[in-house]
Amino acid sequence: MTAISFVLAPGQNAFFAELADALREELEALGVDARIREGELAEVADESVPVLLPPHEYARLAPGRIRRRELRRCICVCAEQPESPWFAANLPLVHAAGAVFDLNRRGAVALRRCGIRAEHLRLGYTRRWDRFSTESPREVDLAFLGSSTPRRDRILASFAERLWRWRAALVISDNRRPNEATTASFLAGEDKLRLLAGSKLLLNLHRGAEPYFEWLRALEAIHCGAVLLSERSAEFDPLLPGEHFVSGRAESLPHLAEAILEDPSARVRIATAAFEFIRSELPMRGPAGLLAEAAERLSRTRARPAREVRRPAPRKPQRGAAERLEAILEAVAAPITRIGGQIKELRLRVDDLSRRLDILDYKLDHGEPPSAQVELETRPEEAQPPRVSVIVPVYDYAHVVRDGLESVARSTFSDLEVVVVDDGSRDDSVDLIRSWLTESQLPAVLVRHPVNRGLPAARNTAIRYARGDYLLMLDADNRIYPHCIERLAAVLDGDGEAAFAYGILQRFDRSGPIGLRNKFGWSLERLRRGNYIDALALIRRNVLEEIGGYTTDVRLFGWEDYDLWCAIASLGLRATHVREIVGRYRESPEAMTSVINLSTDTARSVITARHPALFAGASPKSSTIDRIVRQLV
Repeated sequence: MTAISFVLAPGQNAFFAELADALREELEALGVDARIREGELAEVADESVPVLLPPHEYARLAPGRIRRRELRRCICVCAEQPESPWFAANLPLVHAAGAVFDLNRRGAVALRRCGIRAEHLRLGYTRRWDRFSTESPREVDLAFLGSSTPRRDRILASFAERLWRWRAALVISDNRRPNEATTASFLAGEDKLRLLAGSKLLLNLHRGAEPYFEWLRALEAIHCGAVLLSERSAEFDPLLPGEHFVSGRAESLPHLAEAILEDPSARVRIATAAFEFIRSELPMRGPAGLLAEAAERLSRTRARPAREVRRPAPRKPQRGAAERLEAILEAVAAPITRIGGQIKELRLRVDDLSRRLDILDYKLDHGEPPSAQVELETRPEEAQPPRVSVIVPVYDYAHVVRDGLESVARSTFSDLEVVVVDDGSRDDSVDLIRSWLTESQLPAVLVRHPVNRGLPAARNTAIRYARGDYLLMLDADNRIYPHCIERLAAVLDGDGEAAFAYGILQRFDRSGPIGLRNKFGWSLERLRRGNYIDALALIRRNVLEEIGGYTTDVRLFGWEDYDLWCAIASLGLRATHVREIVGRYRESPEAMTSVINLSTDTARSVITARHPALFAGASPKSSTIDRIVRQLV
């Protein structure tokens, strides 16, 4: 039989490499010499038929050019949604290919509409992915494995009110570049199968409007005994909704999930039926046989003279239009950026002048203002220090601060205290907070700055009055879900090398949930590109003390959190990410970010200058790392 070589480019997506490995194993069982190799297509021997999976990704990452003669002896396996840019990127390659398959029938039909003879390569059961068991413990109620898109983020955010009650694992990846191995935001290989084997349900949400059934993801879940809970899709047959998986409208999925989780026997029945069906009716030998047949046909095809094929790219007129549009946007953006920077600088100067005038007024009426004064304390002096201190800075937040405090009171974690610092509020924030703390059963202290000193100074004051080993930073306009502190504290307890823990946040405004924040795991590469972690995090006190708290450099207005994360990274420390929605982040026109985002040039240059080793990619000194790690353990 004709030999087959799955040809991968360096750095291709892990799930394509995993699929190639499963197909290779099935081909070998059929007696086919099948191999996986990495490198140039031209290096594949003529007696072996190359398989590109998927062609557009290989073409983008491969080291050399692709010739038409090489494509004519190739099998191309596509796996992209018809309306995606990656589907379009496949077309120049598959038009020249010797044989073309698509993992989804919908994709194969779309390719045929483009004049390409494409066949459906329906995947199925393989021993390589089999982790099925009805007896093994499943600690995760609901798992999600998928890339971040605005639609998916919005739907997951809308589930937050119910999600917090379950044990979730939301592994949200960034697919702007290939994910070739397990990272803090992506699971591959055994890590992925282990999560699925420990999950009761796997949630499938469409990237966009296309009702695309994720066959590969569905099969992985079925192999591991996790029930697939999917949005209504097309081309899922021969699987049957209600028998092999559960399907419904996006807004009904939380209700369906709750029903399945509350009925273990139904969950086991669906998982078992799906597994037995794919094992008996959909063996992976079928698609492997189709590849073997295609390879036999191509081996008899006579090679034609060589001609180079360009890498997939938009047509030249489209590219030219894009370049012109980019130039126009740059020309328009330049003066807007300058104006934004000037407005931001003016705003900061006005705020600074206002603070100076407040201090002067206070001096005239009362003398030198104290740095801080205790307004109320309800925590017993003789009590042992709590494990967690919740830090709440307040400045003119009388309209929302009660919601934030009440969210702390509903926490499932009880070994805590609340430290509120009023930063010179001009509304009735202090009276409202005093009244609430008096009525509340929470140990708390209310500290006041007689005049406004800014958010980082308020946080630093709170740190001085806090007694917990862990400090939760909660801005007054945000909220936490009841399980937030419990989850974050548990991961810090179990990971002595983590400096802080953070979870996913639901973004909301007056209209309701609008998306997610804190959705990606800890990554130095991502941190160098910009801040992606909100202030709402549980931080070890000794780390904050080592760093000296939050910077009060006025040039870093609104960037204090980013500066702190960079300082932690510069010491060689890291964070741990909780893959659950643990809190709510308020989006409003009055929020600080509306001013921060006017201009970032000055702040970015200051951050880079403050942490040169981090942005140069250099390793920190080991003596500093060792000292801090010893303090953390």
